[in-house]
Amino acid sequence: MELQKNQFLNKNLSILAWKLSIGSILSWELSKLLGSHHPYLSPLSVILTIQSTMDKTISLSIKRMMGTIIGLIVTVFIARHLPIEGWSLGILILLGCYISMFLKLDKKVLHQVSLTILFVFVFEHQSKIYAMDRSRDTLIGVLVAGILQLLWFRIFLRKTRSH
Repeated sequence: MELQKNQFLNKNLSILAWKLSIGSILSWELSKLLGSHHPYLSPLSVILTIQSTMDKTISLSIKRMMGTIIGLIVTVFIARHLPIEGWSLGILILLGCYISMFLKLDKKVLHQVSLTILFVFVFEHQSKIYAMDRSRDTLIGVLVAGILQLLWFRIFLRKTRSH
């Protein structure tokens, strides 16, 4: 029984490794094709959103997009008026989190808001296109993750039904 459980876990980890790898390749190349200067953002979304089930992947993808949008809005409109310092970052994160709480969003969205604010706050001062790349590449990453999961589950379900 223990051997079967280990084999099942190893198979699932292997499948996850392949999905993460293929998703990262596809999303990186698609982001580059669409003009991104920060193509690593797409695989980041793939890696963060692929979960064990299609429902969990979609749920986390939606939360990532919502958090990214809120974080972008807060940062793009306010951050240019603030110096890059810890207190500025803290105020922006607090504001973004309270907007999320006002909208009754969960803690996963708050984490995504905070991550987006951190990176956009820092990198937008260095590269004026980071926020645009972040929004486009996050969308590409979550779409690739969702499509990859959909294809995988369709193939997996077809194989299990035919046996």
